[in-house]
Amino acid sequence: MIKTYILGNPRSGTSLFRLMLNQHSQVVAPPESGFALWWYAKYKNWAITDNSNLEQVERFVHDVSTSKKIETWELDYEYLTALIQREQPKNYSDLICLVYCSYHKELDIKVIADKNNYYIKHLEELPLIWPDARYIHVLRDGRDVACSYLDMTQISTASPYKPQLNTNIAEIAKEWSANCRNIIDVEKKLGSKVLTVKFEDLINSSVEILNEVCAFLDIPFESKMLQYYEQESPKLTEPAQTFDWKAKTKEKPDPSRVGRYRKDLTPKQVECFNQEAGEMLRFFNYE
Repeated sequence: MIKTYILGNPRSGTSLFRLMLNQHSQVVAPPESGFALWWYAKYKNWAITDNSNLEQVERFVHDVSTSKKIETWELDYEYLTALIQREQPKNYSDLICLVYCSYHKELDIKVIADKNNYYIKHLEELPLIWPDARYIHVLRDGRDVACSYLDMTQISTASPYKPQLNTNIAEIAKEWSANCRNIIDVEKKLGSKVLTVKFEDLINSSVEILNEVCAFLDIPFESKMLQYYEQESPKLTEPAQTFDWKAKTKEKPDPSRVGRYRKDLTPKQVECFNQEAGEMLRFFNYE
């Protein structure tokens, strides 16, 4: 089974990309929850003998059930408990794979994709969970990211999960640049295990980019990945708890979202961003 981390700066299109992947018949890509990282310290020494200890299995399942955002997965915890006992995971990596598989209640999954912007701050810890993981970096022009940050101030929601994002252009530029640099450092170490996908290409050349992604993950391209916005099943759409600021995931790819900073930011704001993050913009060939 291929394990994949989907990384990216907030508001870079990682949720859109997750939903595209999640339509694939061989991929499970649930909503965000960092349970795999949070429970590593407690269960990192999981061994096959733990599977026969019902109390231990139930303790793990209970801990998973208390994880932040895991309620958006709508897991069947009795099913997960039985699955662990039946599949007999031999280590922590195998154990948490069963949590992802239980999201779709499938075992013939070839790719598990864990999308979480939170992981950008914990890149050194991710190999502890999945040493053989592949990484997909979803990259978006930082100035369009800044526009999306500013949009969030206009969104009213009762959700406790609405992200608290910076509204200062210089600070947004610094954050975007630092997050990109962190992922570049990972790519230097892992080389071919890292694939960068530009949001702009994903929107304007969806078929070509998704074919490239599928080749990277050793799975065939499936055209239904392009119909993510037509889905109604809760398992194939963005959860209600986070939908307020991710409503674009129910729309077709919108080319007008590319380069929107040219009309939505003032010349002074653009100049400010360029001054703070010009080196990183040039590195990724953004004008």
